[in-house]
Amino acid sequence: MTESKRLRKLKADLIKELPFFPNDKTTLADLKNQGLQGVLLHYLHWKTRIVPPRRRRVEIAPEVTSDRRWTSLKADINRLLEKVRNGEDIYPYHSKRAHRKGYTPIQGTQNDGVDSWEDKDQLLNTMGFYHFHLDMNVLSSGLSERTDDVLFAFVSRETFHAIGIFDHSVFEHTAHDKSMTAERERMWELHEKHTTHGMAPGTVYISNPIMMSGHPLYVVEMCSHYARIITEIDQKLDDRMFVNSLYEEGGLAVPIKYSFEWRFSGLDLGLFDKRTDTFFSFHKGHI
Repeated sequence: MTESKRLRKLKADLIKELPFFPNDKTTLADLKNQGLQGVLLHYLHWKTRIVPPRRRRVEIAPEVTSDRRWTSLKADINRLLEKVRNGEDIYPYHSKRAHRKGYTPIQGTQNDGVDSWEDKDQLLNTMGFYHFHLDMNVLSSGLSERTDDVLFAFVSRETFHAIGIFDHSVFEHTAHDKSMTAERERMWELHEKHTTHGMAPGTVYISNPIMMSGHPLYVVEMCSHYARIITEIDQKLDDRMFVNSLYEEGGLAVPIKYSFEWRFSGLDLGLFDKRTDTFFSFHKGHI
C-alpha cells in the first residue's frame, strides 16, 4: 500500500491509540517498521475487544436470572444493562487486558516465554463471548472495580444478549484434578446451545475459525476489506471532482477548501474533513 501523507498519519494515529506491551521503544519500533496493513490488523483485532457505545436492545437469557448469584448481583447487572440501553460508554467494565494489552510482538512470545494469547481474548475469538465486570464504581485508572463474577454476553450493533454469570474459574482450562472447571464446562454448554440453535440434529458447523497467528478469520478478512477501501479512496482524495461528489452525494455544500484525514469510530471507518467538521462514513463495523 503506497503511503500518502494521510496514510502515514493514519498509521501513526493507530499506533498511538493501540495499547502495546512491553510498552517500550522496541515494541514501538516494531510497529513503526510494519506496513499500514499490519498495523491495521493489530488495531482492528484490539478494537473488536471493545464494545463501542451505542443504544442496544437488551436480551437476557434465562440462565442469567435463574443463576443462584442473580439475587445478589441483579442490581449491578441492571445498572450495566441500563447503560447499554442508553448507549452509554461501558469501556470501564471490560477486562484489564482489553484496556492494556492490545498488541505484543511475536518475537516477544517466542523469546521471552510470553503467552501468545496474551494480546488476544481467547473466549471472544473462539466463541464470541464478551465479558463485563459488575462493580459500577469507576476508579481514576478508568477501570471499574474488578469483580470475581462477570457477565458474559453476545453483542452486535443492535443487541446485547446477556448469556450467563460466571466466576473467574471460567478462564481456567482445568481444575486441580486436570478436569475442566465446572464454570468452564457450563460455558461450553451455553455456547453449544446458542451456536446450534435452529440447526438440525447432527449438523456439522465451524464456529469462528482462527488463523495460525491467533487472529479470527473474520478480523483478517475485515482488515483486507478496510485496506482495499482505504487504498481505493485515498488515491482519489486529491481529485477535486471526486471530493465534490462526496459532498454532493451527501446533500452538502461543496467547500472551497478541504483537509481530509482517515478516522475510526469504534470499528466504523470514515474520512473526516477538518475544515468543514464533516465525517464521511465508508464502512460500519459489526458492533
